[in-house]
Amino acid sequence: MGSVSDPNPTTHEEINMSTTTPSHDDLSYLRRLAESGRDLPLMAGPYLMAGGGWFAAASLTQWPVLRNLVQLGEAQAMGAWLLAAAGFAVHLAVLIRRDRHRTETVGNRAVSAVWTGAGFGIFAFWLGVATLAYQRGDAWVMNTISLQVLSVYGTGWMVAAAMARQGWMQAVAALAFLFVPVLGLVIGSGHEYLVYALALLATAVLPGRRLARQARQAVGVSHGER
Repeated sequence: MGSVSDPNPTTHEEINMSTTTPSHDDLSYLRRLAESGRDLPLMAGPYLMAGGGWFAAASLTQWPVLRNLVQLGEAQAMGAWLLAAAGFAVHLAVLIRRDRHRTETVGNRAVSAVWTGAGFGIFAFWLGVATLAYQRGDAWVMNTISLQVLSVYGTGWMVAAAMARQGWMQAVAALAFLFVPVLGLVIGSGHEYLVYALALLATAVLPGRRLARQARQAVGVSHGER
């Protein structure tokens, strides 16, 4: 007896394609989801303001012109770094506790991870340089920390600019990288503390303030739409 052929044959490849290829509706949904989160503001602003603000103030107290003006001793000026580290740690803990249950977009989580990694990288570098300075009895190498901080800031802003598609963030990244050789030129003159304070103001405090303002405006708009 002859076999009857299937009038609509379906190959295994077609079956696999039909079960693994996303439908048009699925792709449209994913596209809308990505676009809805693309323009949402980044939430790193208060953290950048905190870190940049505390350490810019500490650096400014090391500037000989200001130190002589307020008659601040060298030991007191150096203690400002410890005060800044402690103040930033408390400030950071408050911000983390406040934002613990805040809903984040994928972009916010990615940028947050970048800045968190940058912070750990800066801390690890500081420990390494401090150990080297103690081992060799040469505190001069501690000057490299500010160069590394600004390099890391530049990298962080480049990633943030790529995630948020904001041109002004690329400008901040370029400014951070530009400050690195400028700071290298003035290290040893005493004015490096002023330059570093200005660099932190320009690449952390002011941009962080702009991010925080954008976040507040976005929250106000979303509340107004409800």
